[in-house]
Amino acid sequence: MSLRFKFIITNFIIIIITIIPLTIFTLRTTEFKLGKSIPEIEKALEDAVIHTPVGAEKERAIEALKKYRQMMALKRPLKREFITFTILLSLFIILFSTLLTILVTVRVTTPLRKLEDAANRLSMGEFPRIGGARSNDEIGNLVVTFNSMSASLEESKKRLKIAEREAAWKDAARAVSHEIRNPLTPIRLATERLREKARKGEEDIDEVILNTTGMILEEIESLDSIARSFSEFAKLPEPRKKMDDVNKIIKEVSFLYSEYEGVEIKLSLGGNIPEFLIDRDRIKEVLINIIKNSIEAMDGKGLIQITSEFDDKEKSLMLSIKDNGAGLTVDSSLVFVPHFTTKEKGSGLGLAISKRIIEAHNGTIETKSKEGEGTEFIITIPK
Repeated sequence: MSLRFKFIITNFIIIIITIIPLTIFTLRTTEFKLGKSIPEIEKALEDAVIHTPVGAEKERAIEALKKYRQMMALKRPLKREFITFTILLSLFIILFSTLLTILVTVRVTTPLRKLEDAANRLSMGEFPRIGGARSNDEIGNLVVTFNSMSASLEESKKRLKIAEREAAWKDAARAVSHEIRNPLTPIRLATERLREKARKGEEDIDEVILNTTGMILEEIESLDSIARSFSEFAKLPEPRKKMDDVNKIIKEVSFLYSEYEGVEIKLSLGGNIPEFLIDRDRIKEVLINIIKNSIEAMDGKGLIQITSEFDDKEKSLMLSIKDNGAGLTVDSSLVFVPHFTTKEKGSGLGLAISKRIIEAHNGTIETKSKEGEGTEFIITIPK
């Protein structure tokens, strides 16, 4: 029940409670006065007729008694008219009071409803303003305060976005600088070595050229891979979803590592999993990123267990990828932070990209890890 409706009903009840007893009291008071005066007047007139000698005075007394009795005959109609008038007057008062209550209620509750709507929009990330504020009353002051707060929050959000953007650029610049320096160092050393060999005119210069250029090409490929990783993270495309079999995708990815020496991948796939609306290539990329991360955490040797199941109650898919590696020595949530890595090589973007892909499927990804016991990645995707 809305505040406006409650206010109207409450005032209507108050009016009814006030008018009805007042009307009843008026009617009973009038009835009491009339009822008390009638016998006294009639008895006085009858005594006048009896005790007045025959003559003009007696005739006037008789005439007065007749007129009085005629007037008393009109008592009931007069009473009905009085009751009717009283009821109509009461109804008019009720109607007028109700209309006045509605007008006052609308005046009071309309800005409150606007304030409620604006507060709901504010909670959803918008920054609305409420127009038509009356600054000369409490509600008007409340609206003015809300508008001021909304404007301040909007300005704060803009400043926060600018600060976050600047911080992100600084982090990206540091990460790019670090990743580029790693391949550039061996390129520079190899080039200096080749130049020194050529200057001295040594006989094995041809072999040195082949080895050096091969190494340079390898490092250039590493630089290109770094550039692709940053580009992919910055411009991750929207998933192209279609109904697909998740278990089939898991089997395809695990097959890629079936010949990987020293690594065993054990599958435990649920049999009641329906098809999901997903981007096959993106989900495959997530699985590959996590498996690669697990293999590196196990130093290339160990067991990876992949489990899939369907939560019929929540109508969601649950995937678990667990390794028996060394586990994490840092907060497990940091692995999804862009550019964070515990490895000597790597951009630190693989798991950050994986998180964005899962979130683009309205899902979640989290990790559980204990030092010395391995790490588990848990993915949940709603139906």
